[in-house]
This record gives sequence, structure tokens and C-alpha cells, in this order.
Amino acid sequence: MESKDIKPHKGYITAIFFLLIIMLFLVYTVWDNNRMIQDLEEREARLVEERDALRDIAAEMQPEPRHDDPVGEVEEKTSRSLLSTFEVNRLTRQGLDDPVKDITDDLLKRSDLIQHEGIMGGTMGFYTAENIYILTPQWVFAYFEDGHIRGEMLLQYTVESNGTLTWEVIESSLDN
Repeated sequence: MESKDIKPHKGYITAIFFLLIIMLFLVYTVWDNNRMIQDLEEREARLVEERDALRDIAAEMQPEPRHDDPVGEVEEKTSRSLLSTFEVNRLTRQGLDDPVKDITDDLLKRSDLIQHEGIMGGTMGFYTAENIYILTPQWVFAYFEDGHIRGEMLLQYTVESNGTLTWEVIESSLDN
């Protein structure tokens, strides 16, 4: 009778052994997942710290407002001009009625300054005022195009005694 009793117990022992192995596997899996989650949380915390540090550095690199205007006021900036009120007034005294408009309008007529040839029958030119940026009382950055290709140019301008503008190309290149 003993041999009959041992066989059922062997089945239970085998089943318990397999259940124990499955439980150990599940415990290990949960432990490993928790470890990976903890590693990811630590990595996320480091990345957040790095991001915040980079934001601080970027904020420090922002240019300070210009304070060369004797009145302390800076002209409301347009999308094309970085001139202060003081600089606009100085250009007005040099003979320009509306310096930003006068400089922009004059450059729009000066496609002869572009040293690159148009392609496919296009003619290079400064076609929109929005692509002309007056940086200082002597420097302008402008995009030019022919409808097919585009380039950019840094120019120096001078206001003559009669209010006319003379231009000098400092650098010019086509976009690749």
C-alpha cells in the first residue's frame, strides 16, 4: 500500500516544485522591473537637472537691453530693425526722413549689389522688406532670391550728407 501512496505525493511534490520555480521567476521579474524603473527615474531626474542648467545658461546668454539711448528709451522693435530711438534720431539728423523705411526701400531697389546670377531665367533681387534686417546704424543683413535659389548678404551702409545711401557688400553667399 505504500507504493500507491508515494505516487500521488510525487505528483504533488512535482507540482509544488514547478509552482515554486514559477513564483521565483515572477519575483525575479518584478524585482528586475522595479530596478529598471528606479534606474529610469534616476536618469529622468538627471536629465531634468541638465535641462534646467541648460535653460539657465541660455537665459544668461540672452543679450542685455541696449542702454545707449540718452533718454533711456528703446524704440519699439519691428521684425526688421534693431535700431534704438537714439540711433533712429541720429539717422534722421543725417537726412533720412524715416530711417527704417528709407534704408529698406533703398536696398529693395539695389539688385545691382547682388553678385550672384539667377538661374532658370530668374533675376536676383531683394523682393520683400520682411527679409531685410537693419542691425545697426551701419550694418544690414538681407536675404535675396531669384524665385529658384536664395542667398544672404551682410552689407555696410553710409548716409551721405544729402541723405542718400551708399552701400558696400561685406559678405554674400548662396544657400546650399
